[in-house]
Amino acid sequence: MKNIVYAAIGILALSILAVVPSNAEDKSLYERIGGYKGVAAAVDDLVERLYVNKSLNQNEAIDLVHKQKEKAAFKLILATWVMENTGGPKIYFGRDMATGHAHLSISHREFDIVLNECLTTFYQLGVGQKEIDELMAGLEAQREMVVSAKSN
Repeated sequence: MKNIVYAAIGILALSILAVVPSNAEDKSLYERIGGYKGVAAAVDDLVERLYVNKSLNQNEAIDLVHKQKEKAAFKLILATWVMENTGGPKIYFGRDMATGHAHLSISHREFDIVLNECLTTFYQLGVGQKEIDELMAGLEAQREMVVSAKSN
């Protein structure tokens, strides 16, 4: 009998929790952008944009990376970075930003192009303005680690 009472109390508690609305402010950015599904959709769209961006591909090092037929691997590593940096699972296995981008000699202009492509992706996927602001601030915080070109 005691077990039945405890089970009933447990079921009642769970059903109360199920109807209490969750506060969006309590959720991580990762959760607010749709978790792994939202990240995967954004990364898929963004990487497709980056690979065909003629301005970015004028940088020979970037163009070479795009020609290496490793797009799927790039999407995976970028998705894990985004997940980890938006409050999701800690699963990023790539290099730090400075090391991972040093060989590309990225300019401030090229970094801005990537930011614009990110914005296009976020708008295309219907990401909310609050989340866009947070995402863009997080990306901007990476600028000094990613940009290594001497000019621009």
